[in-house]
Amino acid sequence: MNLRVIPTKVHGAVDMATGPVLIAAPTLLRMNGNKGATIPPRAVGAASLINALLTDYEFGLKRLVPMRTHLALDAVGGITLAATPFLTRASKKGVRHWLPHALIGANEVFLALTTKQRQPRPRRLRAWASRGALGAAGVAALSGAAVVAKRKRAED
Repeated sequence: MNLRVIPTKVHGAVDMATGPVLIAAPTLLRMNGNKGATIPPRAVGAASLINALLTDYEFGLKRLVPMRTHLALDAVGGITLAATPFLTRASKKGVRHWLPHALIGANEVFLALTTKQRQPRPRRLRAWASRGALGAAGVAALSGAAVVAKRKRAED
């Protein structure tokens, strides 16, 4: 049973949204006084965004990091993000200091385990017909165009 069902394009879109959200989340959730709850999401968000921009997939700008490495880094970042509020004791300040970290971290690990490791091959235009049939259709179209051109010249 193959668990890798999420296309790389969907994963890339989630990456492009998750990085900035993680960077902005501590401010939006008003947890700025707690370094144990603010530094990890910002660090993981920045690293995730850089990782996404350097990955060899649809959203990558430089395409240096293979997709398998990207997924491994995502899983490590997700585990780190989910664990840090408990390791830094920020979780004792309330649910809003650990729940977002745990949810987004779990989501990162889930995506790392279920995303396909390769991009789909680009579809060719001729995928529906054999080469012989397409070649014959092309020749027929060209010869039909030649007949129409001859008739038009004869009429002029």
